[in-house]
Amino acid sequence: MKLFFKNFVFFLILVFPSIVLGKTFTNCGGNFSVFLKVAEEHATELGVSSEVLRKIIRQTKFNPKIIELDRKQGSFKLSFLDFSKRAINDYRLVNGKKKFKKHQAVFDKAFALYGVPKEVITAFWAMETDFGAVQGDFNTLNALASLAFDCRRPEIFQPEFIAAMQLIDRGDIDYKTTGAWAGEIGQVQMLPKDILEFGIDGNKDGQISLKETPEDAILTAANLINHMGWVKGAPWLEEVILPDGFYWQLAGFGRERSLKDWKAVGVKFRKEKLRMDERLYSTLLLPQGKKGPAFLAFKNYKVYLKWNDSFIYTVTAAHLAKRLEGAKKYVHKNPSDILNIESMIKLQNLLKSIGYDVGKVDGILGAKTRQAVRLAQLELGLSADSWPTNELLSKLQ
Repeated sequence: MKLFFKNFVFFLILVFPSIVLGKTFTNCGGNFSVFLKVAEEHATELGVSSEVLRKIIRQTKFNPKIIELDRKQGSFKLSFLDFSKRAINDYRLVNGKKKFKKHQAVFDKAFALYGVPKEVITAFWAMETDFGAVQGDFNTLNALASLAFDCRRPEIFQPEFIAAMQLIDRGDIDYKTTGAWAGEIGQVQMLPKDILEFGIDGNKDGQISLKETPEDAILTAANLINHMGWVKGAPWLEEVILPDGFYWQLAGFGRERSLKDWKAVGVKFRKEKLRMDERLYSTLLLPQGKKGPAFLAFKNYKVYLKWNDSFIYTVTAAHLAKRLEGAKKYVHKNPSDILNIESMIKLQNLLKSIGYDVGKVDGILGAKTRQAVRLAQLELGLSADSWPTNELLSKLQ
C-alpha cells in the first residue's frame, strides 16, 4: 500500500524515530551477503524458523532496478482535474458498486467492527489495484531487501524486510510473492508490518491472503483505516459552491472553520438538502484554484493523508468514495491548466529569488509551492487561491 504514505512515515521518523520504527538491525550498505546474514540473525531472535530463513537467505537477491525506481519517485505531475478524470472512471464506479453487492456481508462486518463505510474501503481498493487486477510483479523479498540494504531509508525498510520474513514463516506469503516495487502487497497494497499488525482472516481459512482473498483485503483495510483515526458516522469530504467575490485566502490547510462560519461567508453544500452539525470544523480545499471544484474536508479526511500524503491523490480518493456513495461528478468553471514543467520551474525560481520557500525547484506543484503562490498572490493583490497562473508568472517577471 501507498508509496506516498511512506514519505509521510519518513517525516515522522525524522521527528520521532524511536516511537515510529525503533532501531535498524544493521548498518546500511557494505556487503549484501553480510547484510543478509545479520538480517537472518535478527529474524531468528524474533522466532522465525531456521528452515524458512535458510531458504529466504538463499533466494533473496539485490535488485538495482528497485533503487533506481526509488530515486525517481516524485509527486504527481498531473493537475487534479487530469488525475481525477483518469482515476474516477466508469470501470471503477460500475465495478465498485458490483463489489458492494458481491461482498455485502463482509462490508457490513467491516462497518460494524471498525466503523468504516464500504465506499471508503472500495475507493482505496480501486485506486490501489483496480480491485486486485494490478498488484505489481516485483518479488517482494528482493524489493524489501534492496531498499533495506540501501542507505536512503533503512529505518523504514529494514523492519519491513524482517516483517516479510515473519509473514512467510506464518504462511501468509511465500518466497515468490510479488507486489509493488516498494514492497507493498495485495489488493489494497499494504506493507508487511501493517499486515502483521492489522491483517484479518476474513474468510476464516486460517491464512491472511491480501493478494487472493477480497474478504481478507476488505477487513484488513478497514482495520488499518480505523487505527488511523477514522470516526464512525462522521463526514470526510463534501463538495461546496462558493459565492462570487469569495475571500479565496480562506482556503487551504491550517485555516479550519466551523460550518457556521463557512456559511456566514457564503459557502453552501452542493447537495442542498444535506444537514450537518454547524459546530463541525472543516478545511476548504481548492485543488485546481478558484475556477476548479471546491470541497470542505472534515476530520476523517486526515485519514486519507495518512494512507497517502499526496494532496491530489487524497482529494481524488475521497471524491471517488463520495461518487460511490451516490454523489454527482464535481462541478467547475473553466480553470487554467497547470503550468508546464518549464514554466513551473521558472515560477519557482522567481518565488525563491524574492524569499519564498518553494521547497525543491522541480517543476512540481507541491505543498510548499502552493503556499508560496498564495503568499505572492496576496502581496500582488491577486485572488489568493494557491493556483499558479501565467498571470502570476508575468507579474513576478
